[in-house]
Amino acid sequence: MKTVRNIIWAMIAVMSVLWFAMEPQLFSSTHLFEWRSALIQYSGILSLMLMSIAMILAMRLPVVENWLHGMDKAYRVHKWLGISGVALGVAHWLWYQVPKWLVISGVTARPVKHSGEGPAGNLSGIEAWIHGLRDLAQGMGEWGFYMLLVLLVVSLWSAVKYKPFKLSHRLMSVAYLLIAVHSALLLKRAYWGEPIYYLTVAFAVIGSIAALYSLLGFVGRRSKHSAIVASTRYFSQAEVMELVLTPEASWQGHKAGQFAYLRFGDEDAHPFTIVSGSESNELRFLIKELGDFTTGLYERVRAGDVVMVEGPYGRLEFDLDQPQIWIAGGVGIASFFAALEELKVQIAHPNIHLFYCTRGIDGQLVDELWHLAHQANVKLHVIDTLKSPRLNAEHIASQCGNLSQYEVYFCGPEVFSKALKKELDTYQFDIEKSYHEELFVMR
Repeated sequence: MKTVRNIIWAMIAVMSVLWFAMEPQLFSSTHLFEWRSALIQYSGILSLMLMSIAMILAMRLPVVENWLHGMDKAYRVHKWLGISGVALGVAHWLWYQVPKWLVISGVTARPVKHSGEGPAGNLSGIEAWIHGLRDLAQGMGEWGFYMLLVLLVVSLWSAVKYKPFKLSHRLMSVAYLLIAVHSALLLKRAYWGEPIYYLTVAFAVIGSIAALYSLLGFVGRRSKHSAIVASTRYFSQAEVMELVLTPEASWQGHKAGQFAYLRFGDEDAHPFTIVSGSESNELRFLIKELGDFTTGLYERVRAGDVVMVEGPYGRLEFDLDQPQIWIAGGVGIASFFAALEELKVQIAHPNIHLFYCTRGIDGQLVDELWHLAHQANVKLHVIDTLKSPRLNAEHIASQCGNLSQYEVYFCGPEVFSKALKKELDTYQFDIEKSYHEELFVMR
């Protein structure tokens, strides 16, 4: 993730240098509208670039997942690029509107003309045609911006249910297309033919292709497989449903720690971690009741139903060359079920501790976990947070000894992970190198 951040910052730096090369007089200017003209362009270009990259990450391309070491990482980068792009869009809108308000209120004088724009009469051919589309592009950008603001709130507001959340993401592609056209047509005439012009247009084109790819329903199409519900089971205390599927022959298998999208009937697809081992002919899932879709799912799904499976995704790979500590929070135990299934067939492996933190214990589910851990020769520690303090680094060290010799794998709530990493840092544990986590969250 650190490498990805550095690359994105490097791209921002390059675009900034190219922009400043076109505005060398800016920092010697005291004219408000000269600054306005330049910063409208700068904020718009950066906003478009970040949103374009976010659109590409949403395509679920294997090459992107391999580069970022997991679709969960891709979604995290996608989320923050989207938020940053919209924030720059707000700055872009403010730079356009605020000086106009100052003119209307009489605080400042109206400028004679904007910097960098020549008279329309001096243009010909394609230049005149583009100039004639400026008003249309202006309106498209404004509507796209307002649309994007509303959709961002819907996407991030946890009270919004899953269907509106999914619809908001689909409509974001429409908003992006409006903004991309706006950006390409309203680049300063002085930028035409320069590197920053070609790069900006390239981002707009590539991002638009990604947006159309999503709108036309191509995302994940090559990874979709039909499956039949073989059986279901419900753990009432843990409020977890076990779902076992028999996939069609086109399913190419999976690795421990991966997840898949499941689509039941006309419902939207939802992501769930695969619990079964890679050698199994069936796909097993443990689905926690956490929202409007998963609540009561066990009552709606029956053996023999057809389910569409898309995947597998994820790169939470377990390196068994050295001792490991596995930490699961709640339904995060699903990833480790699959890993335990893998270990059952291995003759020997390094020392492994599994800490399962849960709010209330379902006896049937925990008994199955104990049995599986015993078969895999893994030391299991179950922490019921209703009765015991939250798991911390001190507790882990007391059970495992010197933490620096371990690789730590975490799957659970983000807040839990952040607190744990902060505590592990006091033990001189190398977080960057030896702490691996599943970052997948929907919002």
